[in-house]
Amino acid sequence: MKQWKTTGLFFLLFATWLTLFWVTGSRTPWQIFTPRNQDDGIVVPLGEMAGRNYDRMGFEGGEIRYVPSNGWLVGTANGELRLLSKEGGEKWSHPIGSGLIRSLSLSPDGKRVYVGEKSPDGYLYAMNTSSGDILWKFKGFDVIGGEPDIRADPQTIHISTDREGNIYAVFYRFTITDSGQRGYLSRVVSFTPSGEERWRFPKDHAMDGWVNWGEISQDGSSFAFGTANYDKSKIENLEYNKNIYVLDGRDGTLIHSTVIDTAPHFGSVTMRNGPVWSEGGNYLSTITSDGRAFLFDKEGHILWQRTLAEPKEMNGTWFFAAGRDALFVPEGVIFDTINTFSRDNWQMPSPVIHPSSNSLFFFDLSGTFRWKYSTGGEIEALDAAKGVAALAVGRNVRNHDYKAHGAEAVNLADGSRICRFHTAGPLQNIAISDDGSLMAGIEVPAVTPEGSLLGAYRLHIWKIAEQS
Repeated sequence: MKQWKTTGLFFLLFATWLTLFWVTGSRTPWQIFTPRNQDDGIVVPLGEMAGRNYDRMGFEGGEIRYVPSNGWLVGTANGELRLLSKEGGEKWSHPIGSGLIRSLSLSPDGKRVYVGEKSPDGYLYAMNTSSGDILWKFKGFDVIGGEPDIRADPQTIHISTDREGNIYAVFYRFTITDSGQRGYLSRVVSFTPSGEERWRFPKDHAMDGWVNWGEISQDGSSFAFGTANYDKSKIENLEYNKNIYVLDGRDGTLIHSTVIDTAPHFGSVTMRNGPVWSEGGNYLSTITSDGRAFLFDKEGHILWQRTLAEPKEMNGTWFFAAGRDALFVPEGVIFDTINTFSRDNWQMPSPVIHPSSNSLFFFDLSGTFRWKYSTGGEIEALDAAKGVAALAVGRNVRNHDYKAHGAEAVNLADGSRICRFHTAGPLQNIAISDDGSLMAGIEVPAVTPEGSLLGAYRLHIWKIAEQS
């Protein structure tokens, strides 16, 4: 009997090998689950993901952060958090929820990671970075609710921490109003490192506006968030219809709010990834979707503004390069733009490419322009350290240049390219090591209009070095 069991086990293993060989074409198919060294870097599979329509709005691939002395923290679209070594070796992996991981933030000492998910519960998790153990969690549903019948799940969309370790989380979701139109609900909640709630804004209700970003100054005195309310016909009827709000970081009371003048040819002012604070908390910066970059003082006064992507008119339609990210670095402030869009309909493909699209712009704090760097695809994410900017380059939905996908490292001193690495699918997120020697990015699969599948769901790790 024992011999039959042994024979059966070997038969099962052989059958499994044959199945994986047929699926992967590899004689060692188990290696699809392990890091692989390639000529230009290390590749780590991140699990299954269906290819997305190349031309659809918004790709979601997960989040990544570099943890000094520990490696890479990767939050996947499958609700899994993984800590990898600098070389891609797995230290631990934990499924933490039922949905997509939308945000990651580290405590000042790097010992804790705060994770936000999109799910029917919309949890914020506090976890031990070394072990992956969950220390505490908070249910986002309890502050903004949810509507499962229309898949309006709450999500912890952005998290930041101050130097004392306090946490500031932005929760939001969409809804359908009584008139049948799409609306948004948002709320900010602050916690102590041990998970005790410090304050909510607003105290007793959710904001009737779209907020998907918020940042605390490092001294914990001021929390700033911007709105992405895009429908001009609705904005005047919203209670929270200003563009930038600054709260007292200690108790969540409103310090001031700012209205930014609408740009010519636009009906509203929106912000997606901003505003952001300078290291000392003396300056606030943002870029609006209409392509204007701003620097404010901490009282909310505009110190300077620059138009990076002036709208262009063609046959009665205005086209523009949308602004998305602002990032302070010791040398100044960086802004980026993404693909070209029509002012009248963001969903429709544009027949032209704006000359300022998919570009990085660098200014010193006085507002003096230093350089511009352009890529072949959308700048999906941006990180910087030690005089180097790392860019995740994704889709160019206007010309379908699939060769543009990948990671690029740029010298902040002069805007020159240090190196570039190609990926088959679009690169959706990126992080850089604190010494500026490594960068890691998340690639996602995409399906072209012709039906071809590009890329896979995987992490790439590259050394940043001059290329010949």
